[in-house]
Amino acid sequence: MEKDATTIGLTKENHSMLKKFDEENIFNEMKDGYRFAIAYSLSKGAIPGKVSGGKTTIFNVGSIDENQEISSAILALSPQIEVPVYVYAERLAEAGMTELVKIYRQNNRLNLSEIIEETS
Repeated sequence: MEKDATTIGLTKENHSMLKKFDEENIFNEMKDGYRFAIAYSLSKGAIPGKVSGGKTTIFNVGSIDENQEISSAILALSPQIEVPVYVYAERLAEAGMTELVKIYRQNNRLNLSEIIEETS
């Protein structure tokens, strides 16, 4: 099995959109947006593939998952994963951001309350 990631990121396009969401105060911090993208993917039952294309490293895994709550959630909700947990978390974040960007572009906004309501 491959070595687990110590740093995680997004493709260049999704990274720039995460910055935009932060600038528009959709999220308090970019870290919150990254975590939300992971949770969104998990809530949709996504089984993300490998991230292709250039990737921008953004966070140390310790700053995203200080108490290992994200890794615990991933392992509980996706026990079938065949890669290390933070490699998978990065894939979930990429898939989640891709979907959030689509929603943003369709509606010219990102309403987190609506997204949370829709997924519950």
